[in-house]
Amino acid sequence: MLRRYLLLLLLLRFMLDASIPDPISSESEAALYADRFETRNALTYAYGHVLLSYDKNLFMGDKAVYDRSKNSVTITGNVEILGAEGNKIHSDSIVFEIGKNRITFKNFYHTGSDDIWLAAKEATKQDSNYSVSNSFLSSCSSDNPDWSLHFERADYDSKTKHISLHDVKFYVGESAVAYLPYLSFSLDRSRSSGLLMPYFGYSGDEGVTYEQPYFWAISPSMDLELDPQIRTKRGAGLYATFRFVDSPLSHGEIRAGYFKDFGSFSNIHNLKYDSHYGLELLYENYDFLGSLKPKGYRDGLYANIDLFNDIDYLNLQHNTLSHFQETSRYKESRFNYFLYSDENYFALTSRYFIDTESPDNDETLQELPSLQYHRFSENIFNRYFEYSVDMEFRNYYREEGTRGYKGVFSLPLSFHSPLMNDFLNLSATEEFRVSDNYFSQAIDGQKHYYSLVANSEIELCVNLIKAYSSGIHTMLLSATYTKSSIFDEGNLHYEDIKDSIRYDFSIEPYTDSRITLSMHHFWESNGGVLHIDYLLKSDYYPESDSKWSLLRQEFDIGYDKWKYSSLYTYSFAKNETLEFSSKLSYGDEIYAFSIDYTWKKDYLGYLRWQKELKVDARYRQNEEWSWYGALSYDFENDYSKDWEVGVMLDRKCWNLQLMFKQETTPVLRDSGPGSIHNNSIFFKFNLVPFGGTGLDRRLL
Repeated sequence: MLRRYLLLLLLLRFMLDASIPDPISSESEAALYADRFETRNALTYAYGHVLLSYDKNLFMGDKAVYDRSKNSVTITGNVEILGAEGNKIHSDSIVFEIGKNRITFKNFYHTGSDDIWLAAKEATKQDSNYSVSNSFLSSCSSDNPDWSLHFERADYDSKTKHISLHDVKFYVGESAVAYLPYLSFSLDRSRSSGLLMPYFGYSGDEGVTYEQPYFWAISPSMDLELDPQIRTKRGAGLYATFRFVDSPLSHGEIRAGYFKDFGSFSNIHNLKYDSHYGLELLYENYDFLGSLKPKGYRDGLYANIDLFNDIDYLNLQHNTLSHFQETSRYKESRFNYFLYSDENYFALTSRYFIDTESPDNDETLQELPSLQYHRFSENIFNRYFEYSVDMEFRNYYREEGTRGYKGVFSLPLSFHSPLMNDFLNLSATEEFRVSDNYFSQAIDGQKHYYSLVANSEIELCVNLIKAYSSGIHTMLLSATYTKSSIFDEGNLHYEDIKDSIRYDFSIEPYTDSRITLSMHHFWESNGGVLHIDYLLKSDYYPESDSKWSLLRQEFDIGYDKWKYSSLYTYSFAKNETLEFSSKLSYGDEIYAFSIDYTWKKDYLGYLRWQKELKVDARYRQNEEWSWYGALSYDFENDYSKDWEVGVMLDRKCWNLQLMFKQETTPVLRDSGPGSIHNNSIFFKFNLVPFGGTGLDRRLL
């Protein structure tokens, strides 16, 4: 043990006194450990479990020789180096020239966290720079790689992880298939500026599509991506996406784009616009005002803005931003700010809709803005009585058609109490609600609808839980009686307002009396293999001719890897089914499929009928081969909306995807809304971890 420490002191002393200056040596520490040491003149030998620690790197081997005259250490026998950058090196032998901070390798093999390995007969490392010759690299198995890059010389910087190759041959198996005189790229998986993988496509209508993204890493907290594209038979355009993180609790994306169609293309397809442009914003901040907020309050801001002249602005994007979208027809933008404490909640919200099937957006109703205040429930008198307060203001705006604004004040008073030794729970609520509505166009000579209403509600609820040897059953039974009493309505009455106005301005219906019956069952087996969720709910109107209104049934069951869910809504008043949806799915490591059928009718007439079947399936043949397919069929219009079938081969170090598909793309023509059915073939090839390229070809 004493000899180890004596050698360590000699090694450190010689490093500090080296005749060749070394900027690293003065700040680095070195330690050499072994099972046994021998010293002969200027040479010191170390045998067995040799370990050299220097500059955050570990050198290991069977034998080491320290030459004091050359200030070098030679390590042989199963040499392994664990680098400070997370890389690992194997070699038959190395010569470490300490004063020059240079290492020479024999039979060099380098691996890193980037999944790339590099092998060479000889290599040198000067500081953080490697230089190798007659070498090759790959991310596949080193025994018999599926692909590899062979080159005469390579320079690699382990700090920047940038590598330059000269006289490069690309091998598939043992066959050379491509040659490049020079190839340079980064193995760094972190953000860095440069060209991204291009996108290629072909369509009989649009010709060849080429998109070449460029990524600019402006700083650790922001970047900019430019996506110029050309479609040889249609036109050209540019999209730009700016991403940023402005605080630990906020981030956002801004995208702007413009695409210009050739006149011939626009005329052939009778498009409404030959220029497609727009602006999009996504932003979230969960501490917007910071220290400016009142004490005890928290706040947040969410913005999701879509502004574009027509739907083709979105269709022409290869990779779209992730947005909240209400339907395929209406694109919704939202701006929400909320400020809240344990007692109060304030909100400022705006909703803006773009009707993609309309030549203009003048008749689309917007909510710009809405204000809301809520006072959270608080006890009064004792623990059985509670009250809360709600206030809101909504401004409904559009260029053409009826506009208006609405103010609502609500004061609910509640009473809660258990009965019969907690077997029953009683809840009674009396809500006083004042609503004020103004319209820009008169209804029966009136522009003002005012109402003062008292909503009374009494609910009895039973919550029963019983444990069995195989699981737990929970049953919730409730009966709720609701009555609305209108004290004052002004000169305009509710029944005189058209259904479309009630719907547009969210004027709530008032019911003389209603009884709601609900039954809810839960079953959870021990171990969670089987779970069942069943809900049955219906409304009864004693003073109505039809008495019963809607019956709603929800059923969900899961057994092992199987899941089934259904929703059923029936109208007693119309004596017909309004909605039925059913979904069956299964999934494990090999098989996965789902069948989803939806039948829906809007009895108010504001939405369209929906009769649609969706089928998805996946089969994983083994660790490499996977097959998949999907189909969406519209029974209402009797056509296949979308379908796709494909295969994927994953060899870990490379993967291949081939897919045939049909998709329906909405467009806006001079004559109104339309759509295009595109049959296409999609091909994508990817080398891990370099990325890849693909081809998306539309077949007409």
